[in-house]
Amino acid sequence: MIKVTDFDLRLLRVFKTVSDCGGFSAAESALNMNLSTISTHMADLEARLGIRLCERGRRGFRLTDEGHSLYRAAERLLESVEVFRTDIGEIRGQISGELAIGVVDNTITDAQSHIARAIGMLKQQSRDLEIRLEIKSPREIEAGVLERKLHLGIGPFRDAQPGLTYEPLYREELQLFCGAGHSLFALAPADVDLKDLTHIDYVARGYLRETKEFGILINPKVAATVFHMEAVATLILSGKFVGYLPTHYAQHWVRQDLMRSLRPDRLTHHAEFRLVTRKDREATVAARAFLDALRNGVSRE
Repeated sequence: MIKVTDFDLRLLRVFKTVSDCGGFSAAESALNMNLSTISTHMADLEARLGIRLCERGRRGFRLTDEGHSLYRAAERLLESVEVFRTDIGEIRGQISGELAIGVVDNTITDAQSHIARAIGMLKQQSRDLEIRLEIKSPREIEAGVLERKLHLGIGPFRDAQPGLTYEPLYREELQLFCGAGHSLFALAPADVDLKDLTHIDYVARGYLRETKEFGILINPKVAATVFHMEAVATLILSGKFVGYLPTHYAQHWVRQDLMRSLRPDRLTHHAEFRLVTRKDREATVAARAFLDALRNGVSRE
């Protein structure tokens, strides 16, 4: 029987991070360790357990069958350790442990988003709590919550995934924008003929590629596909593309007359922002405190 020590837990955390990142080099930043230290830790773990955990070579990094089995066991163990830390904090009347939150990019300029305020209120209650805030696409957030890598997520999710619970938070307004130098810029916002929007070069977000996003546009020509809001803004500012941006996010460039909305009377649409959690995962004390602060902020709108 193996006695699990603090050092073993450290090795298992390194192993799990390396597995999640898909390799030693990719895990350097996440672990804040150099490659040789990661290699040493992995070798120590293999020696400790007496099994080969992974293969490295020209075909890349991959876990062995034993490595996959250990990954699942380590995931359960590390989660139970985190639950234990949280329970101890609760017994002592403290909020402790880690809170992992996933959120889509560029929500900070939205007055309806109370994430920063909720985190501030939470940290005011506990200095020991470790916050992990990750910027991800909606699909990545849902996957992170399902895989127990995130406690909760916030974003515009298209379809409800089995095993997840969705709670409405607020609606984000989006408008179609063009940049200075675009052929439609001088006519924007109100004098643009909708027929002129047919076959224009459009930049789409990869995780929202759907006809509904185009509103009443007919046959938009998707000339670029990106996965981050900043990339949409960059292409719009080139003067060669049009694309949808949240109204709050675009205001920085609108005020400088570098962007203009195209027919907001007809082309404005909204994204429903929701809070996502895993159905079968009981919320930790930290998660409950964060959610209370978040909901209170939203309810005041």
